[in-house]
Parts: sequence; C-alpha cells; structure tokens
Amino acid sequence: MYVPTATETKDGTFQFGINYNPIDYGFRFNKKNSENIYFINATIVPRLEVNVNLLRINNEKINGQKGIGDRQIDLKYLILKEKKYQPSLALIISAPFGIDNSLTTNALVATKSFKLSPKFFAEVTAGLGSPYYIQRDDSEKDNYNIFQDLKFRKKKELAYYYLSGPIGGINFRYEKKAGLMVEWDSQHLNIGAYGTLFKRWTIQAGIINFDQITFGTSYALNLKTLPKRLKKANEN
Repeated sequence: MYVPTATETKDGTFQFGINYNPIDYGFRFNKKNSENIYFINATIVPRLEVNVNLLRINNEKINGQKGIGDRQIDLKYLILKEKKYQPSLALIISAPFGIDNSLTTNALVATKSFKLSPKFFAEVTAGLGSPYYIQRDDSEKDNYNIFQDLKFRKKKELAYYYLSGPIGGINFRYEKKAGLMVEWDSQHLNIGAYGTLFKRWTIQAGIINFDQITFGTSYALNLKTLPKRLKKANEN
C-alpha cells in the first residue's frame, strides 16, 4: 500500500492506476481534504523503474486551490536480484526537482519470497526510509534552473509524512491472483487485501492505522509483448 518493495519487474512492464488517500492521512491538506493519487509506472530498462505521481485534492473549497496537482517522479533501481538465499535489494529516490513536494520516498528496501505451499507464497519486505528529502528553495515564478538552491528538508516538516525510519511488511499471496498485506510505514500499522482480474487488472483496499479506509486500482501490461497477430506475421 505505502511501503515499497524490492520485487523485480520485467523489462517493458507498464502500469497505471489511481489510489485514494483518506482525509486524516492526506499528504497535502492533512485533515482538510482527501486526495486521489494518479500514477504511471514503467520499467524502461532492466533493473530501473520510473514512477510518475500526480496528487489531486478532493472537495476543493477554495477556487484554484487544486490547480494541476502535485507532481513527483520516483526512480527505483534494483541493486540485487533475488536468489535462493539472497533477497532482492532496491533503492528508491524521489527526484529533487520539486519546489513544494508533498510526496517523497527515498528508501532502501529488501524483499525475499518464501514458498509456503504449491500455490501460497509470502513476500517479506524490510528497509529504511530516509527522514530527509531534497527540495528546491525557489519560487515557481523563478523556475529556470532545476539544480538551483537544493536543500535538505526533514520529512517531519510536511503536513503528513511516512517512510521515515524502519519500514516493512508481509504480503501473503495466492499465486498471482489475490493476497493479504500487513505493513509498517514507519508511523502506522496498515492492513489490506487485493485481487487481480484477467491477469492485468488489480483492485485493492486497506485500513490505515485501523482508522480510515484507502483503496485503489491499477492495470498492467508489457509493452514488449507483441499481439498474437503480429507474432504470426513475424514468423511468416
């Protein structure tokens, strides 16, 4: 839900979706507005994922408050691939180009899969989220150099923060069809469940801190997989 994993994704994987963030855990207008987070994730080359987020508030009370929304780019690099006795290891970094970021990650995580039975698996993730992030101390009207006035900021200064300290979770899944999740995002204990339909469409829901409900959906495909009719044409 909120804790990233080091699970390897296939080269060419493309995923898009939306997640709902409840009002008491809103990143931008905490305890004032709920939010929708739209995202696109792509594994453009082996080991490297690019994730683009767009945060939009709900129930806008002040005209123009919403604007386009907060944009954030995260890069995830798979340092180690999972082996028999070795977990996968990944570094996630939020691009330090934003002026007023609401979403920040910056974490190092490891993930190991365990086969519990022929169809049931457990994926265990543990890691550390940085208590700091980099932000440009600049004005949106004076936006000429993306590397100008970069400064370290504490996540605690944000309206709502997470992934600041020890993080982890367990995903109990049935094949690649459904699963149950329990996670610690450094601030709260969250639980959730998900199901995948038609091998591509995933629906999930959870409870943050045993308090408020979050939910989301996503659709995944592989851009390098050719349609069957194109494969036949190439074979001929």
